[in-house]
Amino acid sequence: MRKGLIGLGILVLVIAGGALASRLLSQDTTSFGPDPGPFNPLPTCPDSPNCVRVTWTYEHPPELVFDELRQALDETGGILITADEQGLRVETVYRALFFNDDVVAVVETAGEGAAVHLRSASRVGYSDLGVNGRRVRRLQRALDQRL
Repeated sequence: MRKGLIGLGILVLVIAGGALASRLLSQDTTSFGPDPGPFNPLPTCPDSPNCVRVTWTYEHPPELVFDELRQALDETGGILITADEQGLRVETVYRALFFNDDVVAVVETAGEGAAVHLRSASRVGYSDLGVNGRRVRRLQRALDQRL
């Protein structure tokens, strides 16, 4: 009986520790600030920490930014689902084991340049352990380097 209680106690500690670790690791310590550009038309993220929605602005023509964005998505592991050259909209999926995350991006004219509206979201679960935030930062670095 005593072994059963010890085993149960260990199980409770493991579950509680896992839940706490999930909460702590899911927070992006360098959170994204308010979008600097025009209104982002993509759906807002839910309250759960498994989605990132951002807007970036560039002083380049929208068509160029769109082409370079497609390349950045490809080089960071995105699998192309659809690309609308006329609407400057691209949808990709990122796969890790059996988890799929969807990334949607729209490029539009913003002043003399372009705005990139991007949304990266997990399909399932409450927390992604910061995966979408890291992906968005990696995409931004890749796009910045290309431009």
